Amino acid sequence: MFIVTIFSFFIFSVLALSMIFLSQVYLRLGGFRKNSAALDYSSENGVKKGFHYVLEAMSSAPRLLVISEEKFSELRDGTRNSDIKIIEETTGLRLPVEIHEEEGDMAWTSRASGLFERMIEEEDFFSARFKLLIDSEGRLKNFLPKRTSSLETRLGILAGHVPLPLIPFLINKKLEPAEKEDFEEKNNIRFTPRSNNLLFPQPTIVEEELIPQDASPLLEKALQIKVFRPQDLSNARLRTVLGLENSTEPVPEGVYLIQNDLGLGGVYIQGDVEEMVTAIEQDFQAIAFQMEAGLWILKFSPAQSKTYFYAPQEVQTYDLIPLGIIIVSGKIESLGGGVVDPEGKICPAKDEEIASILQGINLTIIASDKISITSHLLRQGVQWQEGVPYVKDKNAQLIIFSTGQDFQGNQLLEGGVTIAENSPQDIKIQAALTAQGEGFEIQGEKKTVRILGSLQATDYLSGGSELEMTPLLPFPSLGNSSLNSPATAKPVLLLSFFETREWKEF
Repeated sequence: MFIVTIFSFFIFSVLALSMIFLSQVYLRLGGFRKNSAALDYSSENGVKKGFHYVLEAMSSAPRLLVISEEKFSELRDGTRNSDIKIIEETTGLRLPVEIHEEEGDMAWTSRASGLFERMIEEEDFFSARFKLLIDSEGRLKNFLPKRTSSLETRLGILAGHVPLPLIPFLINKKLEPAEKEDFEEKNNIRFTPRSNNLLFPQPTIVEEELIPQDASPLLEKALQIKVFRPQDLSNARLRTVLGLENSTEPVPEGVYLIQNDLGLGGVYIQGDVEEMVTAIEQDFQAIAFQMEAGLWILKFSPAQSKTYFYAPQEVQTYDLIPLGIIIVSGKIESLGGGVVDPEGKICPAKDEEIASILQGINLTIIASDKISITSHLLRQGVQWQEGVPYVKDKNAQLIIFSTGQDFQGNQLLEGGVTIAENSPQDIKIQAALTAQGEGFEIQGEKKTVRILGSLQATDYLSGGSELEMTPLLPFPSLGNSSLNSPATAKPVLLLSFFETREWKEF
């Protein structure tokens, strides 16, 4: 019995000691898990603090700053050398930024730094992309191990004479501070942000004259000549370009397709256009121009490299396609989308929502005087669901520009872009709209105007109607020199986008 008792005591002692040892191991593992989780939290807090600091700085900074030509040259040279000073000029951030914080037993250090990534230069502006790294180190009191995390973000900045369609919403007018604060609410404007851009869209109101009246750069492209200033475009020179007999008499009213040894240029229209209708016919982009002098129709297919130009007296055929620039020396009394009926006639679609801009088409419409939009202007590949546009393909653009000034001189005209009173109550427009002269106006009562694109105007008259803006770049890459659009009259700095890319744990 004595031996059995001793043996039992030994067994129970071993079991007790084992339980004590296992309990200590369990407590150590539990403590390690707790400390590891706390390290994760502290490291994550550091990243979040640094990210929110950077985002708040960018959100509170002006999206657009007017700069001098000298400043633009300085920033361009610096960016060419991979300098990140332009970030400080645009956002006010002095990188690197370090943040040290403690909370209970946790502490973290966050560091935000910038790194030049790439630069795309055009003739009068450039786009720069930077990588912003937010690194964090988390630690605990009386605990030696540390935990690090990293968040990679991207920042885009534009500088110079920036194409106006890249500015989502610009009002080029002097307003008092109180008027700027309630501008969005007073005019019933709502923005739908792009999902990947953390900078929420907002109105940009600038007093300096940024919207140009001189359309000479676009005239040069369309007419395939050099125009140093509007006064250089005399009647005699214009007639020569259009293929008319030599004379100093004004150009007769009509539609002219520019053609020379270089191929096809743009379209020049002399006089007011009563109705301009865009439509799609299979893989052809069709545009009808109804004037007092008659009807002209332009059809061209990039896929077939074929163009048909129907004039009142003849039909011209080319194995080329024209530049997508339409110059109207006068008003466009009605602009909208339409359809091609079985007989080949282009008819306005009125209230019907039909795509009228062919996928892959880059179309720029410029008028010296007022442009009135009377129906939907939609392109292929865009679907509207419950008022929200969904874009499958960005390889298309429509730019509408009213200069408010005669192309051949300094005569000021009414100008402006108007949503006509007889347009649909819920009208959808996929375009970049630029309105000099009288600015942008919505006529009629209780309309809803949905714009997928951008708007720049010297004034904004809502008439009590609503505007829903969904900013969208008019082309897939900032380096696309084929963008035929007006540019800012003065150099600017534009904060383009800020987006997150990758979160890493180490």
